Amino acid sequence: MSLFKRARNSFGISFSAVTVILLLTGISGAEEQGMSNLTKPSTEAKTESGKNLSTQPDRFSSDYIKGYFTDTGKMLSSPVNWDQGDWLKAGLVIGATSGLYLADGDIRNFAQKNQSTVGDRGAAVGNALGNPLYTLPPLGLFYLYGYLNDDTKARRTSLLAVESLAISGAFTWTLKEVAQRPRPYTGEAPTTWNGPSHKIADYSFPSGHSTAAFSIASVVAEEYGANPFVPPIAYGLATLTGFARVYSDQHWASDVFFGAAVGYFVGKVVVRYNTIQGNTNLKIMPMFSQQGFGLTASYRF
Repeated sequence: MSLFKRARNSFGISFSAVTVILLLTGISGAEEQGMSNLTKPSTEAKTESGKNLSTQPDRFSSDYIKGYFTDTGKMLSSPVNWDQGDWLKAGLVIGATSGLYLADGDIRNFAQKNQSTVGDRGAAVGNALGNPLYTLPPLGLFYLYGYLNDDTKARRTSLLAVESLAISGAFTWTLKEVAQRPRPYTGEAPTTWNGPSHKIADYSFPSGHSTAAFSIASVVAEEYGANPFVPPIAYGLATLTGFARVYSDQHWASDVFFGAAVGYFVGKVVVRYNTIQGNTNLKIMPMFSQQGFGLTASYRF
C-alpha cells in the first residue's frame, strides 16, 4: 500500500472515531442546553454538581489565546500550592512510571512477539488518534457545529481541547528534548538516556501521541461526563493509542504511561482553570441532637 493510501486510510479511521464521540457529546450537549435555556440565562451553564461554568472561552479571540499563557503559568507555579493529595498523585505517577521502566524490555518483547492482523488494524487506529494532524480537523468541525447551532458548550469544549493539546504538547516536547531516550526500534536498551543531543530517533520519552490523545479525552470527559457513554469511549480510544505506540515499537511502556498522565492532568486542569467554582467557604452540614434534627452552617473567612 502506498504512503498516500496509508495516510488517507489513517485519516479516515481517525476522523470517523473522533467524530463518533463528538457526535455523542453534541447530542447530549444540545439536550442539556435546550433544558438549561428554560431555567437560566444563556451566559452561563451549570453542571450536575451545581458549579457555574464560565462560557469563556467559547469563541476564538485574543483572550482565548492569552489563556494559553496564563494557564501555563498557573500550571508551572502550581506545585507551590499543592496539598498532600496532589503530592500523592504525583508520587503515584512517578511510582507507576518507575515500575513500568523496570519492565520496559519485557513488555516490548511481549508486544513484538504477539503481532497479528487484528493487532495491526487496532494499532493503525490508535496511532491515528494520537496524531494531532488527524484529530484537530474533527475538533474544528465540532467548533463549527457549536457556532452554527449556538451551542456554547460545544464551542467551549473544542477550544479547551485544543488548548489542552497545545500546552501538554509543549510540556512533552520539552521533556523529549531533555531526556533524549532512544526509541525501542533503534535497538538501544531501555536504560539508555542520551540527554540533549538532538537525535530525532531519541525522542521516545514521553509519548507525544499518548499525551495528545489523553489531553483531548480528559477535556471531553470532563465537559460531557453527564453522558455515561462519553468518558468510557473517550478514555478507551486514548488508551488504544497508548497500546498502539508500544505495539508499533515506537515507545516503551513507561513512555506511554507518563505521556498519558501529562495529557490527562493538563486536560483536567485546563477545564478547572476555566470553571467558576462555587463558594467552598460556606459549608452546611446536618446536625443531630437529643432535641431533634437540624442544619448547621459555617463560613470560613
